[in-house]
Amino acid sequence: MGETTKQETKTKPCCCVALVGVLVIVFAWWPVSWGAIALTILGAIIILKELIGQCCCKSSTCKPKITS
Repeated sequence: MGETTKQETKTKPCCCVALVGVLVIVFAWWPVSWGAIALTILGAIIILKELIGQCCCKSSTCKPKITS
């Protein structure tokens, strides 16, 4: 019997989410009056990105890599 091979789709690291992560760290340590608002907005961006399942930028570095 012939076996079918499944292709796995792996995404490359997204540069815009890495930038959001850096901003989360900055606002967590930087004591500004609007820091909590900034952290809430950045958290919402991360959650929406995960719910949508796509990168928020259209960069070539974020395209999925298909391995067999």
